[in-house]
Amino acid sequence: MTVKTVLRFLARNAVLGAALVLTLGSSAVLTMRVVLSARDVAVPGLVGQALPNASSTPARRGLAVRVEGRRHDGEVPAGRVLAQQPPAGRTLKSHRHVRVWVSLGPRRIVVPRVEGQSVRTGRIALEQAGVPVSHVVEVAHLAPEDQILVQRPAFGETDVPGDGASLLVSRGRGRADYVMPDLIGRPALGVMAALLAAGFKVADVRYRSYPGVAPGIILRQLPAAGHRINPRTPLSLHVSRAAS
Repeated sequence: MTVKTVLRFLARNAVLGAALVLTLGSSAVLTMRVVLSARDVAVPGLVGQALPNASSTPARRGLAVRVEGRRHDGEVPAGRVLAQQPPAGRTLKSHRHVRVWVSLGPRRIVVPRVEGQSVRTGRIALEQAGVPVSHVVEVAHLAPEDQILVQRPAFGETDVPGDGASLLVSRGRGRADYVMPDLIGRPALGVMAALLAAGFKVADVRYRSYPGVAPGIILRQLPAAGHRINPRTPLSLHVSRAAS
């Protein structure tokens, strides 16, 4: 390598080095200017705003908006801010980002038809479609017991309600509610015959001695008088017996 070539190489690298130093210096100066010009500003409330407005409001305070994600929500319309971080009122340095999450609106699905099905079958179909069952109300009806009479939301594409689906279910003709009568002091044999004839089940009969009461008289009843019962409610009676 000749002396001229070496000198030419050193001169070229000296120019490149000077350019690099100048670039780094300019970048450092710019960074320092940004840091020194940063000030504390209050974060505005962006929740509920349309995204274009939510982006322009912080800009007037020297802040930027960064969308972190989007998700479905039954309360906030699509395209509006669902959540933000930091929350409104907090202090943030200017030139920083306010992170936001944007609503996609209610999730729309195809609700399956479950009317006429059993509660178990209908619940499985709804939950597989992404609609949880939140309320089941039973009423006396001519339809078979456990059959779904009415569903909300109805069959077809709809917005999923926030609290899920509600079902109105038949408890059958034999499930009508009655008020438990006062049986204490009545002859047990006649009462039990009448209850069985009406479709009620006397699940437990206990006999015990009670001074001054003739044998075969009802001493205690469960449920107590006034409670609502149906043919599936187990009944319990305590009956007097002859003293031993």
